[in-house]
Amino acid sequence: MNENKPKKEKEKLHSNKIRQILQNIGMSQQELADIALDGNAAHLSRIINGGRRCISLPIAIKISKALNKPVEEVFIHKPSEFLIDEPNDIEP
Repeated sequence: MNENKPKKEKEKLHSNKIRQILQNIGMSQQELADIALDGNAAHLSRIINGGRRCISLPIAIKISKALNKPVEEVFIHKPSEFLIDEPNDIEP
C-alpha cells in the first residue's frame, strides 16, 4: 500500500459552445435549463460561463441532447498530461 500516493486531479472542461449553439438554434438559456436541468437556470449559467468546469456525464448528455448535438461538439476538453504509474520492481 502506498499511502503517500498523490491524488489524481479531476479532468476539467476547457470550455463549451452552449451560448453559440443557443444563438444558432434560437433557444433561450431558460428554455435549455427547463429541458435539461429541471429549470435550474443558475446551474446552467455557471456551466456556460465557465464557473463549473467539472460537470457530470449525465448532465453533459442531457444538455447535448436538448441541443440536438453530440457531447463532443458542445463541450471542449483539452486533456492534461496523465500521470502514469510505473510498475515498481516488476520482473517479467
